[in-house]
This record gives sequence, structure tokens and C-alpha cells, in this order.
Amino acid sequence: MRKTNLFAFAAAALILAGVGGWVASTAQTSAAAPTEVRIDISYLTMNAKDLPTERFQDFTSVFVD
Repeated sequence: MRKTNLFAFAAAALILAGVGGWVASTAQTSAAAPTEVRIDISYLTMNAKDLPTERFQDFTSVFVD
């Protein structure tokens, strides 16, 4: 009986410590994202160079008798 109570108390203490640490870490790091930063998709697509190409065999016009 004592081992069970000790185990339950240790488990509860670990859970509370984990939840407390999670709450403390997320409360300080949450901040609003800057609204001035924009990604220009047209600039990225026009200036993309040396992108990897996919090579495959095209079997769309192969007819089997």
C-alpha cells in the first residue's frame, strides 16, 4: 500500500512539474508575428536557379495488345 501511494505521489509530482514547465516556457516565448515581413512569390519563382529536376520515363502512349 505504501509503495502504491509513493508511486502515485511521484507520478503526480512529475506531471505537475512537466505541466508547470510547459506553461512557464510558452508564456515567455509567445509573441505576435511581424506584419511587415512578406514573401514575394513572383520574385522567388522568376529568380529560381539550379533547381533539381525529376527524370522519369513517360509510358502514357504505350499500348499493350
